[in-house]
Amino acid sequence: MNWDLCPGASLVDLATIELRRITDVLQVDHASLFLRDGGNPERTIAVAEAGLPSGEAMPERCLLLEQVLQTARAAQVERFEGPGGACCGALASPLVHHGRAVGALLVVTRRASRRLGAIDSEVVQRATRTLVERFIAPGDRPEPHRISDRFTRAPAPGQRGGGRELAR
Repeated sequence: MNWDLCPGASLVDLATIELRRITDVLQVDHASLFLRDGGNPERTIAVAEAGLPSGEAMPERCLLLEQVLQTARAAQVERFEGPGGACCGALASPLVHHGRAVGALLVVTRRASRRLGAIDSEVVQRATRTLVERFIAPGDRPEPHRISDRFTRAPAPGQRGGGRELAR
């Protein structure tokens, strides 16, 4: 038996887990993460997806992603004709790092009874911040707050702790 530790999870693995969570929470048919290509910032690369394949969920997703990456603002398509005549809705939110859109998160629903609204938009925007903080730029996180020494007492002479000791 080998007890060696496995190497850490990749960005794709971690993003896929987050995307699965998003599809479960929002009850959407598709979620995908796109990042700008390091060599060609005009191009985006699909990093991970969950649910339906992106080509099946929303074939014309490039227009929505382009708008989001250029404006660094969330964008939504309320109703569009999907594959097979299905009625669809889509929402994309940018992943912003140092004031620049470095990628986008796309969610798509193919059910006519499911409309993406303000709450869905808030959840997706919160997820994009989480993706940036945890996976894309983890070194930029603020340091955890230290406990203030304002409420701690220095031990009195002859005492071990920071308060009164019980008499025996």
